[in-house]
Amino acid sequence: MATTIGDLRQFRIAFLYQLRSYLRTWRFIGLLIFVLLIASGLLAVQLHRGVDAVTANNPTSSDYLATYLSTLEDAVIVVAAFLGGDALAVDLSGGPGYLMLTQPVRRGTLLAGRYVAAVVTGTAIGLVYYLFAAVAVQYFYGNIPSSILLSLGAALLFLLAVLAVAFFFSSFFRNATVSIIASILILLLGFPILTSVGDLLGAEPWYSLDYGAQTITTVFQSSFKHESSMHIGGARGVGITLYSYSPYPWEGAVIMAVYLGVFLVLSYVLYRYKEVKG
Repeated sequence: MATTIGDLRQFRIAFLYQLRSYLRTWRFIGLLIFVLLIASGLLAVQLHRGVDAVTANNPTSSDYLATYLSTLEDAVIVVAAFLGGDALAVDLSGGPGYLMLTQPVRRGTLLAGRYVAAVVTGTAIGLVYYLFAAVAVQYFYGNIPSSILLSLGAALLFLLAVLAVAFFFSSFFRNATVSIIASILILLLGFPILTSVGDLLGAEPWYSLDYGAQTITTVFQSSFKHESSMHIGGARGVGITLYSYSPYPWEGAVIMAVYLGVFLVLSYVLYRYKEVKG
């Protein structure tokens, strides 16, 4: 008689199998090298410029971290797209996935195990970026502002949300490559466009995940401005007004949390009920 495997053991198997998959396919190493190149490249350029030039452009350590971490959002998107973009599509496209999903295993448990594995892997890679940032700010300014912990928390929440979006595309498309490309395009181009449209129209883009992610760097601002505007034009009132918005820390956290919850639920629903092509 076949032995039924409990949900906890199924979760553990899915989690460990996904971690091994990241290592076996060299995906973890490749993404880690990608982040190392960005973080070390930024630091190398600043070391070449010298302490005086760096501190002149960024008077405080908080200003420096806001600048140094300005590229983190794009790095997180690329990492999350490659970790989660094909996590579910490999099952729905048939082949080995057909054999996996025909076994007495809960799809929700599989999704949870793979999602947590992606979170653990992405967090490990992201911490390397913050390690470089901490070392750099300590070298140039002699102190590490406590707000870096708030930024780290916001970055982790952003990673969770972006992975949820990537898992959604992975459950929506059957082709793993298409899932990864769609995740990158929507996250890297689509959401920033939505944010820019809101700025141009003078409407706060609270609906954009990219807007919520700005919390990663705005927590370093000493003189925070939620809304600002600048009028460009000539005489007689002719011209345009450009608006700029920054989310409150709590607002950015809520936006990212909503994306996390909604897209994770959508991923589960699609993955659970979608038919497998054998």
